[in-house]
Amino acid sequence: MELKVRFSGGVVVEYGDQGVVLDPTRSNHSYPAFVTHAHADHAYAFKNPERTKYATHETLRLLGAMGWRHLENLEPVKAGGKVSFGDMEIRVHNSGHVLGSVMYEVQTPGGSVLYTGDLCTESTYTMDPAPPVECDILVVETTFGAPMFSFPKREEVAVEIYNWAVNTVLGGVIPVFKTDSIGNAQEIISILNQYTNLPAVTAKSATPVTEVYRELGYGLDSVDARSAEGQDLLESGKCAIVAPKGSKLAAGNTEEALASGWAILMGKKRAAFPLSDHADYRGLMGYVRRCKPKRVLTFHGGSMTKDFYKHVRSSLGIPAAPLTSRVETIAGPQMSNESRIKACSSQIVRTVKIPGFVYQPSWLIREMGRQGFTPGETENSIEYLMERGVLRGAENGVCLG
Repeated sequence: MELKVRFSGGVVVEYGDQGVVLDPTRSNHSYPAFVTHAHADHAYAFKNPERTKYATHETLRLLGAMGWRHLENLEPVKAGGKVSFGDMEIRVHNSGHVLGSVMYEVQTPGGSVLYTGDLCTESTYTMDPAPPVECDILVVETTFGAPMFSFPKREEVAVEIYNWAVNTVLGGVIPVFKTDSIGNAQEIISILNQYTNLPAVTAKSATPVTEVYRELGYGLDSVDARSAEGQDLLESGKCAIVAPKGSKLAAGNTEEALASGWAILMGKKRAAFPLSDHADYRGLMGYVRRCKPKRVLTFHGGSMTKDFYKHVRSSLGIPAAPLTSRVETIAGPQMSNESRIKACSSQIVRTVKIPGFVYQPSWLIREMGRQGFTPGETENSIEYLMERGVLRGAENGVCLG
């Protein structure tokens, strides 16, 4: 039996007749559903009250704080724990992203898959980093998986936040940090608490989410904008506001700044701080290297980061491809033997371009390995091409026929 991975309304991992679906985006799966964290694009399974969901208690609490209803049928998991289904054992690891966020490692007799969900690979002001987990197949998010996304050190960003916030207040204006309600908002509050004497005032959904963090042991000092104390602070102007992106505030004399990884693209057009609870390009590449996978599948990127798998291939020499509905295995895309030989042969023809140049089989095996083909498949493909006159034997190798 082979270990198989594909995207079909979620990340589906199968071994024999068993399977799990990770961060499902549809309700029609019969496999057990595992949710990594409370951001809406990962927590869709909680839209189905009847379905059993595996997730952390913190994720459930955060969803409730964000107004989600009918959050029944939770099977709680936590980092360091595990769940078993027949030949599958699902191990749970911290992902470093937001409160309660986890990664899932699926262990089977046929190999292992690590699904990261969203992850952060460095210590933040609220979270410990995601640990590397050695695996056969790594399914890694690539939200910021392009070289342009190189975040400065967190301490440097914190100092910039301090300078901007304090100088803005001294100028008679209230600084407003627009950010995600879960994750970045709480890190901004932590920075304000540690680096400034400014009271942090939370608005909209940032308030109930921060309250969950506090109730679960985070020493975040903030007040709700709607409270009497919050109103007094807003009237005095001697405070900073932390509010969700896109929210409209009643407070008048304010200046807004974005706190997000996307701020790296904004230059000096407006106040913006590249504070992210995701790994940047270097963090992702380093994480892939430390996990030592035999194959990498990428997901959750956009047009700017769609080529991350190519960087993994060229810089790390690890076979990589985007995660799609195509069935993937440790050896590569699932095909018939004949189909794989033809696919490998086509790749060799695209690689062997210089007439008269002698290509060593060991080099071709290494290059085809980057494309997901085994040494045996490469050797069979070389024979296939030689039989058809596309390649011919030469001393120490082959060349174009």
